[in-house]
Amino acid sequence: MLSLVVIAKNERHNLARCIRSVEGLADEVVVVDSGSTDGTSALAESLGARVLQRPFTTYADQKNWAADQATQPFVLSLDADEALSDELRRELLAWKAQVSSNEVGAWSMPRLTHYCGTWIRHGGWYPDRKVRLWSKGSGHWRTAHEGATLHEAWCPDAEVPVKELSGDLLHYSYHTTADHHRQFAKFSFLGAQDAILAGRSSHRWKPLLRAAFQWTKQALIQSGWRDGAAGWEVARWSGVAAYWKWTMVNHLDTLSRWQTVGIARTDALGDNVLTLPLAGAIKAFLPHVRVVWLCRSYAAPLASRSNVVDEVRVWDEAMSPEAEAHLLKGLDAVVFGFPEPRLMAASARARVPLRVATGRRWSGLRWANRRTWRSRKRRPEHETLQGLRLLHALSLPARWRFPEPEDWRGLTGLRLSEGRESSTPWSNATVLHPGNHGSANGWPLSRFEDLATRLMEAGHAVVVTGSPSERSALQGWLDRMKDSPLWTDAVGTMTLDELTEGLGQAQCVVASSTGPLHIASAQGTPTVGLYRGDAPFWPERWAPLGEGEVLKTSRILPEGGLDLAVDDVHDAVLRVLALEGA
Repeated sequence: MLSLVVIAKNERHNLARCIRSVEGLADEVVVVDSGSTDGTSALAESLGARVLQRPFTTYADQKNWAADQATQPFVLSLDADEALSDELRRELLAWKAQVSSNEVGAWSMPRLTHYCGTWIRHGGWYPDRKVRLWSKGSGHWRTAHEGATLHEAWCPDAEVPVKELSGDLLHYSYHTTADHHRQFAKFSFLGAQDAILAGRSSHRWKPLLRAAFQWTKQALIQSGWRDGAAGWEVARWSGVAAYWKWTMVNHLDTLSRWQTVGIARTDALGDNVLTLPLAGAIKAFLPHVRVVWLCRSYAAPLASRSNVVDEVRVWDEAMSPEAEAHLLKGLDAVVFGFPEPRLMAASARARVPLRVATGRRWSGLRWANRRTWRSRKRRPEHETLQGLRLLHALSLPARWRFPEPEDWRGLTGLRLSEGRESSTPWSNATVLHPGNHGSANGWPLSRFEDLATRLMEAGHAVVVTGSPSERSALQGWLDRMKDSPLWTDAVGTMTLDELTEGLGQAQCVVASSTGPLHIASAQGTPTVGLYRGDAPFWPERWAPLGEGEVLKTSRILPEGGLDLAVDDVHDAVLRVLALEGA
């Protein structure tokens, strides 16, 4: 009598609740999956669903195709993050007992949204009636106009009656504020495309005016304030979403014509890793754009490994002004993750149309023509997140679409080591990287040696890495350890590409905030990062992108170095190794 149909991609965290809410009601469950990688299909099958695979097209087209696969006379269409309330379930059981299989009609139901722990009953979000039940073949999903992507709705054919149900359809939309950020950033971009297709336009002040209107409407006119703090949050972020939608309406035509965007990061390796997500974010918004990475020669092999970087161009201080300008030729825009004054001046000489940098440096004030103004040095905000904010000057809401560390590692595009499971000395080892350029923000060499000894006594293999210039400082330690079968000396013996490959194979990497720590983490190797807890060195800004642990202290030893106990670091390594082996 009744088929439940659901379209899904990577909805394992939601799908079980959805399907279980129709147990004993639906005679068939059809899940149309669009290439999930989180086990959605297997979970659906374990819950008795018939799973079909189909590449995603548009929401309306995908839902129409899914409905066509139903074999029962009536179709109940739910999103994976929706479920029947107890009241609606009872109402539908009574409906099923009475309805005739040849009846033609459709039924709407109020939708109640769950937002970060609160049910939202005002601000225009309720009752939010949706037609989700109909007799098969009595209508179709459609968008407001031809070619649109968002705001699909099921529309009945002529003379098909639509009746109302009173039980709530529960919508578990946003578990955290970050979920809301991701959603509105994605949908603002799609909404801008739809608005342009509909012939809508924007102007300089429209984004601000629409944001103010949206907030006023939801918070005050539609009584969003009655939902308390959650109601104010909903209105706030709805206003921000409106701002970005109409900002992109204003700029989407220009963005679509861009061919090449440069990202300049001419400082340390670790800084390059933490800035690579900007390239991934640009690709996520503008897949057609070629990304050019501008860096020094030592970072070029690393940037070349990223599949979100199309070209690497090397800058060095020995270049002539003419060569510098030529380096930037052909760019539609350039984003300066590090405001190198000479390169910024060269971008102006090369007449790059859009030059983005912080306005808090004199070079940015002089040479950039789009600026951001947030201070980085004392703000406890991650370097990657602050970099993503630079893309706002390109009219891309990257900080909102990728709000948390869990989003960032995948944006680096660093190819995971194919030899991760190989039998090289790295594959079962903990890598220790004691070098820190002589900074007091590093961990003392004597404590690294103590940690290595304890790990090897417990049967753990250890690899020590470092640059050729660091070898003399490490030589005594290297000589004392050289006869241990669990010890590998890799100091100054590898190219950056070889080191990157090894770090991708390791079980764990221990280091202060250095390039190898970030390279390992961005490839998925768990890390133990050792940090000074004070600004501007703090992990809140410089922590690795991936999994592992961060230890920090504000105590500096008289002889220099972080006063972190070996016991604490050793225990952190064992916890990370236990998770890696689980």
